[in-house]
Amino acid sequence: MQAVKIAIKTAVSAREPEAMSSPAGRGSGVGSGLGPGPGSGPALNAVAAGGGSAAATVTAVQPRASAPDLSRFRQSLEIFLGENAITLLSMLSLVALWYLGSFVLPPSIMPAPHVVADILWGLMQAETIWSDVSITLGRIAAAFSIAMVVSLIIGFAMGISKVAERFLDVWVICLLTMPSLVLILTIYMIAGLNDRAAVLGAAVPVIPILSINIWQGVKGVDYKLIDMAKAYHASRGQIIRSIIAPQIAPIIVASARFGLGLAWKMVLFVELLGRSDGIGYRIEFYYQMFNMGAVLAHALLFLFIMLFLEVVVLGLIERRLFRWRPAQRSL
Repeated sequence: MQAVKIAIKTAVSAREPEAMSSPAGRGSGVGSGLGPGPGSGPALNAVAAGGGSAAATVTAVQPRASAPDLSRFRQSLEIFLGENAITLLSMLSLVALWYLGSFVLPPSIMPAPHVVADILWGLMQAETIWSDVSITLGRIAAAFSIAMVVSLIIGFAMGISKVAERFLDVWVICLLTMPSLVLILTIYMIAGLNDRAAVLGAAVPVIPILSINIWQGVKGVDYKLIDMAKAYHASRGQIIRSIIAPQIAPIIVASARFGLGLAWKMVLFVELLGRSDGIGYRIEFYYQMFNMGAVLAHALLFLFIMLFLEVVVLGLIERRLFRWRPAQRSL
């Protein structure tokens, strides 16, 4: 009799996970006396009739595993595939347009993409092209740094002070309207044909454009929020960190990405005009040799490098800085 009681307790404990996981299972079973439940049946009857050996026939019912919710994963996958499908279609359209141009124009003027790829692969086996790439990247970094620092100073000064705005507005407009070629040649004439002049010649044409962007961004700060923060006795650091910085940061990041693209174009231009090394010089050299395949190969390699810096590096920084935005959060 004692063995029967032990077997009944074992059967009841085996049914408890199912009774807890399903509301329909509550109230059924031995304890309730409302009839046979999902866990009763031959095993429990054998317990009542067969004595101690019936304990071996009791099988525990495992709790049911809940079905995973795949709706969010499916939605994210559809968005990812949709965005990449558009990007892939855009890239294929560019390659198709290039092939169309190679069919229409002579090969000496517009070689096909696979021909340029073969030339680029051959150039990448030598050390000369990597030396030129490193030299050009160093000049881009220096020119971009100078342009960004000066633009930040001018833009913030013009956005905060009315006196600075009236004084510097004439300078910015004059530099903006003056052709870049004139600025570069003037700097070469003053500083000579050296790396310092090349970096300054690439940085100066970029400064007025970035200054205007930053200036307008600083002017767009909502000063009502600053007044409200002062009313709540917020410190200067809290105002800058929580109110001013979130409003200005998008303009600064956008100006940085825009300035990097302008800087590398200006560096190639100054190398083409007055330097004996770098990607710009190589492009001008092969152009003089009427070798358009090598010209396009050098331009394509540097385009890939700048796309990596622009999309991957700066894009990653932008996503990490603006994770607080609802549009930047992953679905």
